[in-house]
Amino acid sequence: MTGKTILILGGGLGGITAAGALRRLCGSEHRIVVIERNAKFSLCMANLWLMTGERQRPEEGERDLTQLAERGIEWLHAEIEAIDPVTRTVRTSIGAVAGDYLVIALGAERHPEAVPGFAAAALDLYDLAGAVRIREALETFSGGRIVVLVARTPFSCPSAPYEAAFLVESLLRRRGLRAQSEIAVYTPEDLPMPVAGKEVGKELLRMLKDRGVEFHAEQIVMKIDAATRTARFELEDTKFDLLIGVPAHRAPAALRAAKLTDASGWVPVDATSLRTRHAGVYAIGDATSIRLPVGMFLPKAGVFADEQARVVAANIAAEIGGRAAAGRFDGHGFCYIEIGDDMAAYGAGNFYGIPAPTVSLEPPSARFRKEKLEIERAAQSLWL
Repeated sequence: MTGKTILILGGGLGGITAAGALRRLCGSEHRIVVIERNAKFSLCMANLWLMTGERQRPEEGERDLTQLAERGIEWLHAEIEAIDPVTRTVRTSIGAVAGDYLVIALGAERHPEAVPGFAAAALDLYDLAGAVRIREALETFSGGRIVVLVARTPFSCPSAPYEAAFLVESLLRRRGLRAQSEIAVYTPEDLPMPVAGKEVGKELLRMLKDRGVEFHAEQIVMKIDAATRTARFELEDTKFDLLIGVPAHRAPAALRAAKLTDASGWVPVDATSLRTRHAGVYAIGDATSIRLPVGMFLPKAGVFADEQARVVAANIAAEIGGRAAAGRFDGHGFCYIEIGDDMAAYGAGNFYGIPAPTVSLEPPSARFRKEKLEIERAAQSLWL
C-alpha cells in the first residue's frame, strides 16, 4: 500500500489526540505530521491554577512537542501562513508541505484588540503570562472591586470565567479579605453557560449568589479606560480595581484567508463526521461551527475537541484501509466547574439533544475536583 500523509494543523489537545489515534490506527508507511508554532503543549485549564497559586510556574503543566517523535509522529515547528484546502497544501514559515488529508485543529485565536483598551487594562485569563499576572495582582490585593469580564461570545472553555470568579471568592475568603471586596461577572450571555440549558444556568446563578458574586447579563463592553479603571458597556459603566478578562476570540487568520470560515466566523463542518466541504479536509475543536437544533452553536470546549479528534482519526484510518467509516461524533460532553475550597461541580449531557441539549449539573464535591486534576495529568501524557 502506498503511504499516505496526514497533516494535522495545530498541536493543542485536539491535534495531539488526533495524531496519537492515527498513529495507533495506521501502519508505519503512513506519515502523521503535526504542524505547530509553539514548542510546548499545555491545557488552558492550568491557567486557573496559575491564577490561584496552586501551580507556580507555567512549565509545570507543559510538555515538549519533540516527544512526539518517540511515537513515530513528525512535528514541524512552524507558523502556518496559508492553506489551500483544494490541493491540501499548507504553506509554512519553513516551506510548503502537501498531504492526502488535512485535519484542522488550530483552535480559536485570542483577539484582545476587538475591544479598545482591553489589552492595556485587563489581565488576560486565557494567556499563561496573564494568569501569572492575575496571581501577582491578587497577592497584593487588599480589597476593592474585582470584575471578571467576558468581552465577546463565543469563547473557549465556557466555564472558565465563572470558575475564575468562584476561585477568587474562595481565595479572598481564606485571606480574610472577602468582607472588603466585591466580585462581579459581566458577560454578553443571558445565563452562565447558556448552551447547557436554563436549569444549569440557573443553578450556577444560585451558586454565584450564595457566594455574593454579582452577575451582570447581556453586557457587551464597548471600551475600557485603563486610566480611570472603567469598563463602558452599551447601557452602563462599572469601575474596577482589578479586571480579569476573557478576550474576544476569532478563527485563526490562515483559516479566514483560505475562506474556510462562513458567516459564523468559524469553519462549518458536518456535525457527526467533522468533514468540511473540501474532500479529505476535516476540522475539529474550537475552530469549528456546529449549529445545534436549539439554534445556538456547540460550545468551544476541550472535551469536544478530544472526542472529535478520535472520530476523525478512526474515519481517516478506515478510508485508508478501504473500510467504511464507522466513527460518529454524537455531541455528548462533560465539564468540571471549580468553585473553590477544593471542590468542583460536574455537568454532563447530550448537546445534540432534540429539541434542545439535555445537560445536568451535579453538586460540587471534592471527588469531582480530584477527577479534573487527573484528566489534566492524563492529557499531558497523550503521546508518552
